[in-house]
Parts: sequence; structure tokens; C-alpha cells
Amino acid sequence: MTTVAAMEILIRLKVKPAVSRKLIVPVTIRYDQLHVLIQLAFGWTNSHIYQFQPFQQRDLEYTSYIDDMAMWGVTQIRADHGYAYPDLQKERVVYTYDFGEDWEHVITLKRTLTFEELKEIQLPSCTWSRGENCAEDGQPAEMAQPFDKDELNDNLKLWSRAGEQLIRGDDQGLLPDYFG
Repeated sequence: MTTVAAMEILIRLKVKPAVSRKLIVPVTIRYDQLHVLIQLAFGWTNSHIYQFQPFQQRDLEYTSYIDDMAMWGVTQIRADHGYAYPDLQKERVVYTYDFGEDWEHVITLKRTLTFEELKEIQLPSCTWSRGENCAEDGQPAEMAQPFDKDELNDNLKLWSRAGEQLIRGDDQGLLPDYFG
């Protein structure tokens, strides 16, 4: 019997021109951890709140912040209590970052990988990309963090070793050095 160890996911930011990344991540990844990887993959600065919603379950949100004033009929679950794989097996998941800018990313499960298939693959890793990063907070495009797949994979490798220590939720731990 083969055991599923990882999944390849396509994350498509809903902008024109198209911006997408394919990542290989463990099937055990929680939504809060996936948030960090998406922040790295798209050059975001972790400056805003976020949520994940299964595509056909708009009454369910995995979020970084439980809002006491949430819409009636919406169940909010802390992102560190939810796992992406079971939802992605059923349907796409929408990740929204920065509710002012409303950056929507559609996440689709492309394939699963076994431990045997992972022998030569870094976990997590970016296997494919399209498009450049977008600038946050209404800034001009030239203010966006430049996209570099090799640098991203270096950062993903660092994340795999440091785990949740790579970034603290209350700081700008994802900002590259040139932002100070």
C-alpha cells in the first residue's frame, strides 16, 4: 500500500496578467502554515489578515482572526486548527489576503505524491510559476518584491527547517532584507 505524503497544488492569483505558482507541500499542512508558504510564493509581506474558504462552502472560513462580528451563518475556524488536504480532495479552496485589496487566490489540488515519489523532491518546493509578484497596498508594480523561483525554493527550504519559527505572527518576518 502506498501512503500519500504530499500534494502538488496550483495557486492562481485572480489578476491580469495571470500570476500562478505550483507548490509541493505535505498533506499534513495546516491552513496557517499554508498561509506562510503562499506569502513567500507571491512576495506578500504578511501585513494583513487572511482567510481560506472551500469553494462550495462559503459558510465556512479558516481564518487568522476570529471575528465576533462575523456574518451570521458563517462558521469561523482558526487557521491553525484546519488542514487543507481534506478540503482540497473535495474541491478548490479560495485564499483571500488583505480584505482592502481583496487578493483572491484559487487553490486546486493537481496531484498527490507518495513517500517514494518524494525521494528527489524538496518539501515544500515551487515546481512552476507564471507571472511576477504584485505590489501590496496600492503601490506601483515596481514596488513589488521581484519573483525568483530559486530564491523562493531557498526560502521554502529554510521554512521546512525552521517551521513556525521562520515568522512570528506579530511581525513582518517575511519581508526581505532590502525592506529593512
